Amino acid sequence: MNASLSPKFRFGAESKSSESAFSVAGHQNGKEKVALTNAEFLRQSCREMRISMGPRDHAECPHRVTFDRLVASDNDALDECIAAAYRQVLGNAHIMAHERCDVLEAQLSDGRISTQEFIRKLAKSELYKSRYFYAVSAYRSIELNFKHLLGRPPLDQEEIATATAIQSEQGFDTLIDSIIDSAEYTEVFGDSTVPYIRSYTSASGMTMANFTRIAALEQSFASSDRSKGSDSLLRSNFAAALPIKIVVPGVPGYVQVSMAWAGGKPPANYEKLWRGLALVGGAHLAGMMINVVLQISGNHMLDRVPAMFLGL
Repeated sequence: MNASLSPKFRFGAESKSSESAFSVAGHQNGKEKVALTNAEFLRQSCREMRISMGPRDHAECPHRVTFDRLVASDNDALDECIAAAYRQVLGNAHIMAHERCDVLEAQLSDGRISTQEFIRKLAKSELYKSRYFYAVSAYRSIELNFKHLLGRPPLDQEEIATATAIQSEQGFDTLIDSIIDSAEYTEVFGDSTVPYIRSYTSASGMTMANFTRIAALEQSFASSDRSKGSDSLLRSNFAAALPIKIVVPGVPGYVQVSMAWAGGKPPANYEKLWRGLALVGGAHLAGMMINVVLQISGNHMLDRVPAMFLGL
């Protein structure tokens, strides 16, 4: 099916957020930097174990990286990674050239920080806070933190309560650290992959309700999280178990026409018009050929036909 005809395309499930990765050369060669935090130590230790298949539940075995693959480290991968990071972490909002975090981009390019640290610092930046911390409600901010950094909505009210407690007691930056350093982030994204929306599939440990919740948060391919207001979109669903209203834009006229051609067959009216034009054109061409043959043979019996039709 063409992407423009897919219902998922209309609320951003096709290509609004996709997997992108970048790794500095030092990580590819197996050279680990000195661990400065407990989270870094746990990640490095588990990476050395080279576990081929991880646990089904992150809580059972935290901080184990469950994939081991080659990650591109060229300039194209770097540019794609930076673009994907801005698009995902900033909620698909347009970023002006003067708003970009040039220092962070330079640090990632030079290998001073990993993709994971780039995501962490971007989420802690004033650029992010001005959009999704100062300008929105606390509940809305937390649901977007999970969407931007874990690629999913909060799982339940308990997870929201835990995040709220961390933010109120220790601050916004600590909440970001708790998400980035979580076992789930480490297992799913590692230190080289930009987070992406993953609730459209049946991910481990998630209920099917996350599909409707992420659809409600995304809404459309071209929209940004800034355009959806400052209040939570999921509060009523979590607090009172009310159904979620998914706002899906109407199908444009050209898409409706293209959908009528599904299966390689045109609409009935178009097919009748085509056949009529083909019949008229064929008759006209045949008449011209007959007239040419008669003219060559010296027979001028058809010369008066056009004048007869015109009443001359």
